[in-house]
Amino acid sequence: MRRLPLQFIGPVCRNPDLLVSFSRGVYREFIKSKMDYQNEDGSSSALWLLSLRITHRCNHRCAICAQWGKSGYNARDDTPKVTGEVPVEVYKKLIDEVAPKKVHVYITGGEPFLYESLVPLVNYMKQKGLTVQIVTNGVGLEKNAQTIVENGWDMICVSFDGPKEIHDKCRGTPGAFDTAVKGISAIQKLKKESKKSKPAIFVLTTISQNNQYTLNDTVVEAEKLRPDGMVIYYSWFTQEWIGQKHTQIANEKLGITPFAWKGYVRDTKTYDVDAIVDQVKKIKSGKHRPGALFVPDLKIEDVPKYYSEPENFFGYKKCISPWYQLDVMPNGDTVTCRDFPDFVTGNIMESPVLEIYNNEKHRKFRRALRSCDNGVFPICSRCCGLMGY
Repeated sequence: MRRLPLQFIGPVCRNPDLLVSFSRGVYREFIKSKMDYQNEDGSSSALWLLSLRITHRCNHRCAICAQWGKSGYNARDDTPKVTGEVPVEVYKKLIDEVAPKKVHVYITGGEPFLYESLVPLVNYMKQKGLTVQIVTNGVGLEKNAQTIVENGWDMICVSFDGPKEIHDKCRGTPGAFDTAVKGISAIQKLKKESKKSKPAIFVLTTISQNNQYTLNDTVVEAEKLRPDGMVIYYSWFTQEWIGQKHTQIANEKLGITPFAWKGYVRDTKTYDVDAIVDQVKKIKSGKHRPGALFVPDLKIEDVPKYYSEPENFFGYKKCISPWYQLDVMPNGDTVTCRDFPDFVTGNIMESPVLEIYNNEKHRKFRRALRSCDNGVFPICSRCCGLMGY
């Protein structure tokens, strides 16, 4: 039930590099990976997305963050920590290895700009002909705007959770809104002056208790920055009983006790679903430019169920992300899902990444996932790897 996001077509078409890369991605995700899904041994040759969680460090403390929020797995005492940083030379060696495959590189954190060598590393990726997408809270944008535009970074996705006071509250950081706005504005100004279309700027909003009444106002504020697109996430969460069910299956099929799901446990009963639905209707009315893309793609009547029925998959099934995507954690560990980094398959400081991508552990995970009902784990019911793009 994965759908192509039509709102991305305009920005992608204005960037020839992204157009070619995303066209390659469509083939590998929607065609090649579905063919490889049938391989009995769990092997795949459809790698397109290389996801780097480049650092665990972050200057924000968002309440809903599964890493550093109040219940995040890096902030609590009863879960392992997913921390560390890989030397930049290791990453360059990794890029040399995957460059012939023309992968798309997705960089997140923590906060990516807190990784000291981020800028020279991304410039190196661009020299190697790869497309690069950064997800950031905006902290490094103003300072590095010149090099970002000059070196043709492809896509910058900036967290944008509300008008000033609401955004700062969501981020747990005074001044966060001003930092993001200044960074985006600096890049937009340079793009206009140099008549360049890159990087495409997307703003990302995640619905939470803090901003559930200001979604429409958030879109209005975002319009002032003239982004290439806007994505609004209904939020990713789970419940204790789903996590326990997932733990039992992971124990049986993979021999592990998963922990990351604990960072996503959230009480959604406090959400004012009627208010959210009303604002979603207004935002989808077509009055805003650019139009916001809601993720997952739900019918209006299904929005209340999204929050009240956390086990409801809404038709999404057969997660194929591990067939075309490889995720690297801050310490170099490779995992099968960046949001649930419980099953480690290798480390880029110890083995070539293309070898890891089809080693026995990685293939074991694919086989285990495929063997589950509808090709998903219980925890996948609110996962962007399945319900996103």
